[in-house]
Order: sequence, then C-alpha cells, then structure tokens
Amino acid sequence: MSMKSFLVLCAATVAAVIVAILVVAAQPSYESPDAKGELVFPNLVASINTLKTVSVKTKDGTYTMDLNEGGWQFRERDNFAADDKKIAELVLRLARMQKLEAKTKVESSYERLDLGSPEVKDSRAKQVTLIDRDGKVMAEVIVGKRKFTLGSKEGGTYIRVPGDPQTWLALGELTPGEKARDWLKRDIADIKDKDLKRVQVTHPNGEKVIVSKAKPDDVSFKIQGIPGGREPSTDFVADEFGRVLTLFMLDDVDKLADVKFPADKTIKAEFEGFAGFKVLLDYAEVDGKHWVKVRGEAGAPSKAVPAANTPPPSAAAAPDSQPEAATDWAKVMADLNARADGWAFEVPAYEVAPLKKRMADVTKKIEAKS
Repeated sequence: MSMKSFLVLCAATVAAVIVAILVVAAQPSYESPDAKGELVFPNLVASINTLKTVSVKTKDGTYTMDLNEGGWQFRERDNFAADDKKIAELVLRLARMQKLEAKTKVESSYERLDLGSPEVKDSRAKQVTLIDRDGKVMAEVIVGKRKFTLGSKEGGTYIRVPGDPQTWLALGELTPGEKARDWLKRDIADIKDKDLKRVQVTHPNGEKVIVSKAKPDDVSFKIQGIPGGREPSTDFVADEFGRVLTLFMLDDVDKLADVKFPADKTIKAEFEGFAGFKVLLDYAEVDGKHWVKVRGEAGAPSKAVPAANTPPPSAAAAPDSQPEAATDWAKVMADLNARADGWAFEVPAYEVAPLKKRMADVTKKIEAKS
C-alpha cells in the first residue's frame, strides 16, 4: 500500500467509524451501567495519516510492519512485503473500538481474560502498538479473549491499555495475527491449470514425471512415458501437477542466500504454458520445512493458441457480452520475478505434495480382465 493509498484508507476509516457508531446505536444494545460507547482511542482517526509502524507482540516474539515508499514491509523478514489489507483492517478495527463495560482492575485476575503480559510463557495476550512518523505511540492495547454474543451483530474483545489497571469489554472483534504468515503478503503465484500445457518434475536421482495437455480445452492432463504394463492410478492423478501454482501461497520467507537447496534433496519442476511462458521451481524439504525458489520466463508461443473455453471468431456473441481480455503473461512473469527474486519461500506441505510423487505413485499395474 502506497502513502496515497493509505490516505484513502484514512478517509474511509473516518467514514466507517461514523457509520459504525450510527449502526450500533440502532441495534439492540448490550446493557451495562458502564456502556458509554466512547471510542477506546478517540484521537486515532484524526491522526491516522501519520501512521508509520504497526507492532504486534506475542509470547513468541514481535512482528513489526513499517510503511515505506514502496508500501508496508515486514521488518523481521528483511523488509519483505507485508499484507497491506490486513494492516488496514487492524487499524480500522482499532479506530472503531468502543468501551462497553469496565472489568477487573486486579492484576492477578488479568490472565482470566488473557490480558496479562504477552511476554510471559504460555500467555495468550497480544499487544498491538501503532507508532507515528515521529516515533510517538498513537495507540497501544493488550488484546485478550473475544466475546461472541453481545446482543448485537458485532462481537466484543477484552482489552487493557498498558499503564492503566482498568480492563474493558470493548465492542469490536480484534484478532491480531500471531504467526508470520498472518502479516506477510502471501501470494506467490496464481496460474490456473487451463493455462498450462506441460509440467515436468525431475527428482534428485534424475527420474522424471511429465504430464501434458494437447490443447487448453482438454479436460485433464495425461501422464507421458508410462512404463509398459502400468496405467494411471486414477483418471485425474495427473491434474494434481497442473494445480500446484493455483493460489500458490507462502507461510514464511527468508533470504535465498540463507536457505540451502541440497542437490540430493532438491526436486525441480518446470511449468510450461500454452502462451510460451515457463515457471521454474526448486523444492527441498529441509529440517521438516518445505522451501521453494521460483523464477518465471515470459517466452513466446510457437503459434497462436486460443484461451480455454473461448468460442471461435465466427460464433455469435451476446449483444452486451465482452470478450475476455488476454492475459499479459510477460507482465505476470515480471511480477512473479519481482516478488520472488532473492527470496526462498516456506510453503505448506500440501502445496507441493504432488511434486514428491514418482511414476510408481501416479501409476498402477494394469489389472487382468476377468
């Protein structure tokens, strides 16, 4: 998110706070003698355009996101891109939070509401801090348990402002992420199987599994080079390879120079598109973590290939229908390389599970017909 985009968020936040107050006032209310409806951070809306840093502290450590010229960056991950939408949502929810009911002031009772120190072992508390461009704290709150039923459409959260012994039940659901993936921009690629014509997987010992399609409209991939006496294990087993890059997302990230891809453990995959592009992927499981490095090549198609499910030019089109815009694969590959260059991505095991399969895993012996 650029600075300009964040200023747009600021204006949207002000409007959302006003609307939220009006909506809440019109709903059945949670009855309490302390329910004054005042904002937890009444000055946040007015100063939100000075926001520079968002910090989330849990028992496992601190995650820090900084707004720089290039957008939000994750400080503890070598300034890799942070998820601007999640940060905006967190800030918006903080700006909207209203006090409903005063709770305990007794420090020994904080843990019952998950409002103790987030630095204590096994603590479930999370501390959120917003800091402006001058290094001053704009808002700081310890977030505890949620309360799902308040007699209105919106739930509540138990909170405590550091330095103030008073705890509160506040209107608004605040759930700061406690894992790196909750704050990273997770998208690696999103290339659909219909755009791929061939996937080749090469195992460390040289064994290859190749699946392909003849044309985009083919329903399924076919396994190439099946040994005699064997057949695909299922009708759709080859399609798993074509879906690896669909909504391909990371769990964590590290500098590529700091992650080893041992030759005897690295699986190499090549995804080739009908439009001529290629995505080259290396995958290695190291110390129980699944790491990939990715690179795209724009290439050029050998001949014009229509997109899947595109009617021929002679087909009559509906009067108000618009032809689907052709994908700019050179830009897609450039964007992929901009995200991936110099980085290794830790991904969930299921994302790369198909790449571990060998020919023996995707085929079976042909059963004798009775």
